[in-house]
Amino acid sequence: MPAAKRFEADPMQNTSYVALSRQMTMARELELVANNIANAETTAYRGERMMFTDFLHDPSDAPKTHFARDVAVVRNLAQGRPIETGAPLDVMIEGDGYFQVETPFGPRYTRNGKFSTDVDGRLVSVTGDPVTAAGGGTITVPLNDGPIRVGTDGTVATDAGPVAQIRVVNFESEYLLRKTQSGLYATDSQPQDIDEPKVVQGMIEGSNVQPVVEMTRMMTLLRAFEAAQNVIDTEHDNQRRAVERILRQA
Repeated sequence: MPAAKRFEADPMQNTSYVALSRQMTMARELELVANNIANAETTAYRGERMMFTDFLHDPSDAPKTHFARDVAVVRNLAQGRPIETGAPLDVMIEGDGYFQVETPFGPRYTRNGKFSTDVDGRLVSVTGDPVTAAGGGTITVPLNDGPIRVGTDGTVATDAGPVAQIRVVNFESEYLLRKTQSGLYATDSQPQDIDEPKVVQGMIEGSNVQPVVEMTRMMTLLRAFEAAQNVIDTEHDNQRRAVERILRQA
């Protein structure tokens, strides 16, 4: 019994598949770029990029084909631009670090230092979650003891004296932080206290997205997407003409 002939992919089909795989990755990258642009004014937002790799399809002795594949979303960890507000409870971390807040789902971490006080006088984040003090616990600010001051080490004080120190932590790898919602991050890694944090009162950290750069990136991606579509259309036309020639010769 004759051996079955092994199927070998048509080079034209491979070209279309490669172009299509590239389109799929570019579509996901476009979503990220659009999200970056939408958050260009979001406090402490950090831009994201798609990480790509080549996937080698190796069907034994058949021609090898490289496909594009996205493997991860990577955050830009550069600090966002400083924005002066003058508000006494607005604070910004200069350099590395995250504030810790206590949520119903456990500790979460954020760069957004736009704080306020709740009805009980506790220092809370924009999501209403209590800000964690160094050493644990929450921070209750006496509102009738004069102006609120926040030192460069994160110590909250009034005319009556120091109240508590805002906890500022970092992690062995910030890339392992999982984005949740409202600028909060979750992680299974243990936070490490920063011994000498640099906290600035009356300022918040803006987004690190550069809109002009993102718009340029979007235009580049759109042109590349169109070019890939032209490749697919051309290969489809070539296949159609090849089939028509075969039918005419039959």
